Amino acid sequence: MVDTLKNSKEFLEVISKGHKFKNSGFIFYFLKNNVEGAKIGISIKKKTGNAVYRNKLKRQIKNLISSNIHKLKGLNVVIVNYEERTQPVKFNKLKIIFEKFFNEVKSL
Repeated sequence: MVDTLKNSKEFLEVISKGHKFKNSGFIFYFLKNNVEGAKIGISIKKKTGNAVYRNKLKRQIKNLISSNIHKLKGLNVVIVNYEERTQPVKFNKLKIIFEKFFNEVKSL
């Protein structure tokens, strides 16, 4: 189970003080924390699609994060989907986007 950012204060702290990585309609903000584990926050805008698609996207993101949580130790991460989509993102493409993000985090 992945710990989550609970309130807007935590989200805003990561967004304002953290590093930013942008790729394929997603913005990743990440900030080092003083805790062993990682905390994750996901924000999917309504213009992304209907509720069914937004929830599916969140489930897929949580799946990718939980299977790679060891790469995010000691970080707070906020993931924002800002791009309107005409077609849903395929899981394989989402996997590639997240691999690029994990490589970016590893390089810091």
